[in-house]
Amino acid sequence: MLTSAQLQQSFTDYDQFLATHSGLWQCNPFTYTHWPWSQSAEAIRTRLRQQLQLLTDPVAPLDALTTEQTAWPFWLTNGIQGRKLAQISGFIGQFDSQQAVLEWCSGKGHLGRLLSYQRLLPVTSLEWQKTLCEQGQALAQQHGIAQQFQHCDVLALTPGSLPNNCAMVALHACGDLHRRLLEQFTHSSGAELFLAPCCYHLQAASYYQPLSKYAQQSPLQLSKSDLKLAVQDFVTAGQRTARLRDTEQLWRLVFQEYRALLCGDPSYQPLPAINKQIFTGDISAFMAWACQQHGLKLPSAAELAELLPIAHQRLRLVRDIDDVRQLFRRPLELWLLLDRALYLSEHGYQVALKQFCPYQHSPRNTLIISRR
Repeated sequence: MLTSAQLQQSFTDYDQFLATHSGLWQCNPFTYTHWPWSQSAEAIRTRLRQQLQLLTDPVAPLDALTTEQTAWPFWLTNGIQGRKLAQISGFIGQFDSQQAVLEWCSGKGHLGRLLSYQRLLPVTSLEWQKTLCEQGQALAQQHGIAQQFQHCDVLALTPGSLPNNCAMVALHACGDLHRRLLEQFTHSSGAELFLAPCCYHLQAASYYQPLSKYAQQSPLQLSKSDLKLAVQDFVTAGQRTARLRDTEQLWRLVFQEYRALLCGDPSYQPLPAINKQIFTGDISAFMAWACQQHGLKLPSAAELAELLPIAHQRLRLVRDIDDVRQLFRRPLELWLLLDRALYLSEHGYQVALKQFCPYQHSPRNTLIISRR
C-alpha cells in the first residue's frame, strides 16, 4: 500500500512535470503548418526522456503469478476474446478478497462469472443494458454460477444505495462511470475496491474536475482533448484499424488544405466524427461529406491531386509533433490515477496501484486496490 505522503509526493512530481511543459502537449498537432518549437524534435525528446528517468512510477509491476495464464474450462470462457480473457485472468489474479462481489458496469458479466467460479463467491452484476443482463443471467444459470444481475443505470444511483461490506470490482469502466463508482464506494460501507479505469475523457463536463482535494490545487486545466492523450496508445489496434486511422488523418488534412484554399482562412476547423467505414472507400465520398458540413463546393480531381502531396507533408508534421506529445501520455495517465488514489486516501482508505496484465494485452493495465 502507498502512504498518503507517497501519493502526494508522486502526484506533485508529475504535476510539476506536466505543468512545466504544458506547451509541448496541450496542443492539437493538426492546427500547425510549421514546426512550432525552437528546438528540434530529437533534442526535445532527449531532454524529456532524461527528465522522465528522474520520476518514480508509483504502479507496482507485474509479478510472476499474475503473468501466468489461468487454465479456465472451455465452456466457461466461450465467447470471450483472447485479450479480454487475459485481462480478466490478470484482474482475478490480483483479487484477494473474501467478500461478496459487486460488479460495476458488468456487460454480460464475464469478469463476475469467472470470479465467482474461481473464488466461490456470490456476485451481483450491475448493468444498464437490459439485453446484456438477460444474456449474462442466462450464462450464469447455464453454468451454475452464483451471479445475479440487476438492470440499473449506475449514474442514477443515490449515494449509500449499494450493499454494505462487499468487494466492488470494475474492469475498464470509462470516465464518469468509474468516477461515480469511486463516489459510491467512499459514501457507502463498501469494504474493498478493485478498479481498472479507462477512457478518462468520456465525461459530461467540458473540463476535468479533480476528485481529490490535493489535485484540486493543481494549476493544470484539462479539456476532453487533453484527457484523450492519456489513452492514445494503439498497442491493441490491428493492422486494419491502424490503416484506417492513417487514412482518416490524411483525408482530414486534405480537406483542411482545400477549405483554407477556398476560403482564404488557414485556421483549423475540425470536422465531426464519422463512421470509419467511409475510409475504406474512395476519398471523393469523404470529401463530399466534409464539404457538405461546411457548405463548400466539391473539389475537382485535379485539385485533389494537387492537395494530396501537401496533406502528406502536413501529416509528417503532425506525427513529428505527436511523437513529442506521446512522451506525456504516461505521465498524464499517472496524474489521473494518482488523483483517484489520493481521493480514496483522503476518505480514509489504504490504496495500492498495481499492474494486472501485460501491456500488450491492454495499455490500461493498472488496477486501483483500496481497503479501509
